[in-house]
Amino acid sequence: MKWKVTLSDLNFDQRERKMVDRVIRSKWLTMGETVERLEKEFAEFIGTKHAIAVSSGTAALHLAMRVLNIKSNDEVIVPSLSFVASSNAILYVGAKPVFVDISSRNDFNLSCEDLERKITPKTRAIVVVHYGGYLADMDEIERIARKHRLFIIEDSAHAIGADLNSKMAGTLGDVGCFSFFSNKNLATGEGGMIVTDNDRLAKRLKLLRSHGMTSMTLNRHKGHAYSYDVVELGYNYRMTEISAALGILQLKKLSQANKKRKILTNIYVSNLEKAEGLSIPFKDYPRNSSYHLFPILLNKKTNRKKFMELLKKEGIQSSIHYPPIHKFSFYRRNLKGNQTKLPLTEYVGAHELTLPLHPLLEKENVVFVCEKIKKILPKTLR
Repeated sequence: MKWKVTLSDLNFDQRERKMVDRVIRSKWLTMGETVERLEKEFAEFIGTKHAIAVSSGTAALHLAMRVLNIKSNDEVIVPSLSFVASSNAILYVGAKPVFVDISSRNDFNLSCEDLERKITPKTRAIVVVHYGGYLADMDEIERIARKHRLFIIEDSAHAIGADLNSKMAGTLGDVGCFSFFSNKNLATGEGGMIVTDNDRLAKRLKLLRSHGMTSMTLNRHKGHAYSYDVVELGYNYRMTEISAALGILQLKKLSQANKKRKILTNIYVSNLEKAEGLSIPFKDYPRNSSYHLFPILLNKKTNRKKFMELLKKEGIQSSIHYPPIHKFSFYRRNLKGNQTKLPLTEYVGAHELTLPLHPLLEKENVVFVCEKIKKILPKTLR
C-alpha cells in the first residue's frame, strides 16, 4: 500500500550513497576502519570513553548481560512495555526477567515504586528502557541501584541524543545499548552500539562480539598479526563497513533531525490536546527527549482496531508500542510462575496508538493527520 503519511522514513540522501559507494570501492566490507571511525565519533558525541559497534541493539543487550556476568538463577528487572528484545536478552544468559509496571498513563517509563518492590536477593540488574525517547527517572533509579548494589543497563534504543544534566542517554548507567534499526533516529538498517566508561568491560565486549578472538581479520589482512587465540565463547556480532558508513552520516544529521522531531511533536500536541477521546502521554514531561515516538492514549470507549483501519483508509500509517511482553504466548508458557499483574502496562498496551513521526514530515503532514483523527474518533466509539 502507498501511504500518504508513513510512520517512519529514512533520512537518507546522496551523501549516504556516496559513503556506501566509497566502502564498496574499497573492497573491504567486514568490520574495519569505517567501523572504527563510527565508534570514535559516536563515543565523542555521546560523551563516553568506549563505544563498541555491534550487529544490532539486541546483540548489544546480550553482550551487556554477558560482561556484567548475569547468569542462571539471577533476576533482572525490566519493563514489560517494551520491545521483546529487552527481556529476551535476559533469557539468553539463563537469567529470569522480572517485569515491572510503568509509572502512570502519562509516563510510560518504569515505575520506581514497583521496581523497588520487586527487588529480591537474586536481583542483579535493572534494564531501563527510555520509552519513545523520553528519559526515565534516572536519579531515583540510580539511588535504588546503589542502595541494592545493582547494575543499570540502559536500553537507549529510542533515546539517542536525549540528555539529563548534560549527560546523554546511554551514559547514565553501567552500560548503554543502542539500536540502529531502520525506524530509529539513527538508522543503518541493522546495527547497534554498546557504550561504557569501564576499560575492563570494553576490552571484554570487543572480544565477545567477534568469537572471543584475540585479533581481527583486518589486523591479519594488514600484516599486523598472523594468527589468533580464542579466549572466550564469543559471537558473530560484528557490524559491517556499509552499516558503519551509513551510521557516520546519520550521526552528523542526528541533532538537527531530533530538533525537527521536537517541532513536529509540539504541532501534534497543539492540535490534539483538546481532542475528545484521547490523551497525550509525556505532554508536560519534565525531562529531555529524542522524540522517537509520538504516542497517544485512546479512551476505553474507542475501538482501536477500527480507528487504525480508518486511518489506513486515509493513507495514514499507525502502530502500537507495545503489546506487553509478559502477555506473549512464549512468556506465558515458559516463564514458570509468571502470574504477573501489571495493570497500567496492560491498560496502555490495550489503548496506546503511535502516530507518524520522522524528520521528513512537514507541518502540513502533521496537521493533516490531526484533522483526520478528529473526524475519525467519533466513528470509533464502541
